[in-house]
Amino acid sequence: MDMGSIAYEICTSFPPYYDIVHDEILAMKICKWLRPKSNYKIPQLILDIINQCWDADPLKRPKADELGNLFTRLWSYCDKSDSLISEQAKEADEINKKSSSTVQSPLSSTSTLSYITHPQAVYTSRLLNFKNLPEPKNSNNDDLEYSE
Repeated sequence: MDMGSIAYEICTSFPPYYDIVHDEILAMKICKWLRPKSNYKIPQLILDIINQCWDADPLKRPKADELGNLFTRLWSYCDKSDSLISEQAKEADEINKKSSSTVQSPLSSTSTLSYITHPQAVYTSRLLNFKNLPEPKNSNNDDLEYSE
């Protein structure tokens, strides 16, 4: 799993593509920029990092040490109420609370969320030998939405 997907799961409490079949069709759609959708507002600074990790060109994705530095910097500013990340996190929390009165934002909640994983959504290592996958491409929109 890539760091963008890990950050997505931390922010939303949902594994990527938990509700759809993991097969060759999904692989093709991912190459064409299908990305996990989020029902939660994610702070833009974090969303930017997630999207960088998901860039179609592997050379444009941040390296592990760069990600470490980015997340360390964000973390160091979290407690400063006037920092951009704090403002974005607060805004995301407010939007998430308004959009769902029954489910709290995973960024501020210690409660567990429940969801139903598709029976053919497999999260264990396995060989996926797909032929004829399209060249990866980036999306024109910045939303984390399923796009077909």
